[in-house]
Formats: sequence, structure tokens, C-alpha cells
Amino acid sequence: MNLRHTQTVTTHRSLYGRAFRVSVAITLLTAVAAAQTAFSQSSNDAMSLLLDQNRQLQAEIQALRGQLDEQGFEIKKLQRDSLNRYTDVDQRLSDLEVAAPQTAPPATAQRAQGRTSAVNQASSQSSQSSQSSQPSPNASTRPSLQPAVLSEQQLYQMAYDSVINSHFERSIAEFDQYLGQYPEGRFVTNAHYWKGQAYLYLERFEEARSAYEIILEQYADSSKLPDAMYGLGLAYQGMGNIQRARQMLTDIKRRFPNTGVANLADTRLLSL
Repeated sequence: MNLRHTQTVTTHRSLYGRAFRVSVAITLLTAVAAAQTAFSQSSNDAMSLLLDQNRQLQAEIQALRGQLDEQGFEIKKLQRDSLNRYTDVDQRLSDLEVAAPQTAPPATAQRAQGRTSAVNQASSQSSQSSQSSQPSPNASTRPSLQPAVLSEQQLYQMAYDSVINSHFERSIAEFDQYLGQYPEGRFVTNAHYWKGQAYLYLERFEEARSAYEIILEQYADSSKLPDAMYGLGLAYQGMGNIQRARQMLTDIKRRFPNTGVANLADTRLLSL
């Protein structure tokens, strides 16, 4: 009887132990499954979040690219407009400088001129009556050869017209003639500047540098100073002195900010 009881108890304990182990195993499996499910759900949520963030970033990048394109277009438009305004203003200033009305000669000068014309006419008639007509060996070929006949404004206008019409060699000679006749004239600074421009177009960069430097050294208070500095930067670039060219163009941006010539200097710096 006791043996059976003992066997029954032993069997009961064995079954209880197995049931306990099975229960623990089931619990562990359930926990693992729940953890896997939670991990899978968490992974899916994280992946969805990453995908959403990626789509949002792509949309922001596209928007920024659109804004960048618009700003780039506006910058190019501003640079083009600034260049046009600068060129137009420079042309207008030059036209104003050479378009001032000429001062009428005094009455005494007119009378003297009339007497001189009468004497010359009488002399001509006397000469024609005494000898046969011959062509004059001193016939004028171009007004630039008779500087005494031209006023300061006319002489400068003639040289300016030459450089504007791309007659650069002729304009250099005519600007030299003007500077020789009127070293303290009203258009001296402009004459040096346009002379430098003519040399620059002819790719005679060393001579262009000399013309521009006269303005920097002797006429630093002139309105042509920033233009001369820009031309000097181009001359240095043509000479291969990129460091001096950068220095000159950077100096223009520092000394004359928010101006047309500063915009030109900034654009030129991008190409150096």
C-alpha cells in the first residue's frame, strides 16, 4: 500500500514537473513570438518612418533646387541689367562731355577773322591775276593735322569718335594730339581712359596698363577711377599677371560696392 502510494506520488510529481516545464516552454515561446512580432512591427514602423523622411527630404531638395534656379536666373538678370546700365551711363556721360554748346567767338575775334578773310581773298585774287592757277601743295587731308583750327572739344570728339568706331590706332594718335595740345584740358582723364581702352582692344596690354595707371596716380578723384581700375585689371590679366588682376578687381568690389563696375569685377573674378 505504501509502495503504491509512493509510486503514485512519484508519478504525480513527474507529471507535474513535465507540465511545469511544458508551461515554462510555452511561456518562453510565447514571449519570443511576442518579441519577434514586436520587433517586426517596430522594424516596419522604423522603415515606414525612414521612407516618409526620405520622401520629405526629396521634396525639400526639389523645392530648394527650384529656388536655386530662380535665384540663379535673377542673379544673371541683375548682372546683365547692371552691365547695360553701366554701359548706357558711360555712353551718356561721354556724350554730355562732348555735346556742350560751343562758346561763340567774341565780336573782336569775328571782326579780326573777317579782316583776315578779306586780306586772304584779296591776296588770292591778286595771285590768280598774276599767274596761272595751280593746286595748293598744302591741301588738308584730315582735320587732325591742323590742331590749331580745332577747339579742345572738337579735338577730343574726333578722337572719341575714332575709338567708338573701332579705329583704335587712329584714336591713339588723336588722343595723343589732344593731350599734347590741352594737357590741362577738361577731358584729360577721359582721354587717358579711352586711350587705354584702345590699347586694350589692340591687346597691347603693357601700354594699356600705363594709360590706366596715369589716372590712378594723377587723377584719383576722377569719376573715371573705378573704370580705369577695371581696365587695369583686364590689362594685368592680358599680361598674365593673374594675381595682380585679382587684387585690382577685388579692390574695386571693396572700394565701390553695389555699382555697375563692381558687378563687372565680380563676374570677371569668377573667370580667373
